Formats: sequence, structure tokens, C-alpha cells
Amino acid sequence: MSYDNFFNWLLDDKKLSQRAAKDVISRCKRICKILNVDKIGDSTIEKLNINTEFSEKSMFIKSQLRRACTLWVEFGGK
Repeated sequence: MSYDNFFNWLLDDKKLSQRAAKDVISRCKRICKILNVDKIGDSTIEKLNINTEFSEKSMFIKSQLRRACTLWVEFGGK
């Protein structure tokens, strides 16, 4: 997954700060690590919801990871 365009999209289109955009990218990488996949897709949230490691996370962390996934899918994984 290439994050350069995603980072710029988060800054320009979503008006996130640089720190927030970096956090979203970090969460996307964390999702890939949890699921042992190379990219995020439309079914990633469902896969997370049935993943044991994900289910052990706090509600706050789960929410952050789902939001990062949603942003990536909205971006289109370009």
C-alpha cells in the first residue's frame, strides 16, 4: 500500500492536521498487521470484527481502527 497520496488526500480533502493524518496511516498499517494482509478493502471491517486480536482491544482503539479503515476505503486505496 502506498500512503503518499492518501496522506495528501487526508490533508487536502479531509482537512486533517499532519499529525492526525500520520495517525490514520499508522492505524492502517496496524490493521494490515493485525489481519496479516497487504491492503485494506471493503470487507476489512468485517474481518476485523471476527479477529481475536482486534476483539481484545479497547472500544476506543477499535473505533480508531474502524475509522482509519473507512477513510482508506473512501479514498479508494489509490
